[in-house]
Amino acid sequence: MRPETPRALAVRVLLEVERSGRAQLLLDRALDRLAWPERDKAYATHLVYGTLRRLRLLDFLLEPLLERPEKLPKEVRWVLRLGALEWLLGKPDHARVSPWVEEAKRAHPRLAGLVNAVLRRLEPREAPECVRLSLPDWLCEAWRALFGQVAFAEGFNEPAPLFLTAYRSVEGLRPGPLPDSYIWEGPKTDFSALGLQPQNPASLFAATLLEPKAGERVLDLCGGAGLKAFYLAAKGAEVVSYDLNPKRQEAGRKTAQKLGLAVEYRTQDLREPLPERASKVLLDAPCTGTGTFRAHPELRYRLTPEDPKAMAQLQLQLLETAAQATEVGGLLVYAVCTLTEEEGEGVARAFLERHPEFHLEPFACPLPVLREGLGVYVAPEGGLDGFYYLRLRKVDSKA
Repeated sequence: MRPETPRALAVRVLLEVERSGRAQLLLDRALDRLAWPERDKAYATHLVYGTLRRLRLLDFLLEPLLERPEKLPKEVRWVLRLGALEWLLGKPDHARVSPWVEEAKRAHPRLAGLVNAVLRRLEPREAPECVRLSLPDWLCEAWRALFGQVAFAEGFNEPAPLFLTAYRSVEGLRPGPLPDSYIWEGPKTDFSALGLQPQNPASLFAATLLEPKAGERVLDLCGGAGLKAFYLAAKGAEVVSYDLNPKRQEAGRKTAQKLGLAVEYRTQDLREPLPERASKVLLDAPCTGTGTFRAHPELRYRLTPEDPKAMAQLQLQLLETAAQATEVGGLLVYAVCTLTEEEGEGVARAFLERHPEFHLEPFACPLPVLREGLGVYVAPEGGLDGFYYLRLRKVDSKA
């Protein structure tokens, strides 16, 4: 049965997220099937993402009003969190409480009175910084140690514009922070038919670091659907995109055709050596994704303190493959959409200790910088994802 209201849809999606679903995928699928006005779709999206982004803070605000919240039915607990979100964002009681009481009545009518009482009794409460930012303590403290502060994480809890990379001339779009990057302010559409590709500028910047030139051979490793490969191909490079997932590659192949770009896709486990080399190699490695908490807010509650170290081991394996595939004199760019020390500077140090033939290749970063030195960490400001970049030049060790 399809939800009748944006509120009901938000509750259903959040229940599925609690069962290990992915919010973005669940919400997109649900909204694609509904002939709702854009305003209703935007409201449902706002409720789901807002609640997940502020989840720890919402539970903190509700805590004094609930004796044993873990014993409540899951639907009721999400209704309370959703109602608390709207209180936090300043929605008045007369427009907020009754609709959520009605949602509670649908599944658990006997608890409607509790929902009404709790949502009317909410009041400000001073929260510790990690709670206010809705971060797990272990990650919050790790960021404080690495960056000296965690205030930047507020950016993960704010809505972001829809960034697009343009592969044809465009008019009327607001420029993004990089050349060829723009902001889309209308409803979603068939972007590739317009010569546009949704892409965060922080992701696009990783590809620009290769400074591709026409006719150069470029390898895009762990390329997925090939979003960065599109940019490289648009600059005239001969691009081969490697990944282990053929379904994502097939989706990328279709998009590349729509955009009029030539990208060659090859499926391979990149822990094994490549059959070729190139002067430009990009490795956007799998990672814990802590830089993508805005788009994937549920991820912050699923990661464990052990995950960054485990991912760093895989990243080093993949960097070995990338290093072997880089020609002498060539550039190797390592990028991850995460802000952990283990997967950024930690990987860089371990790799350079093993490979003295690679030297740091400095670059200017036009995006807001959190930390730089051995690579650059970019802050999640203005809708950007958090990223780490390392650019290396392979020199002739025998010279």
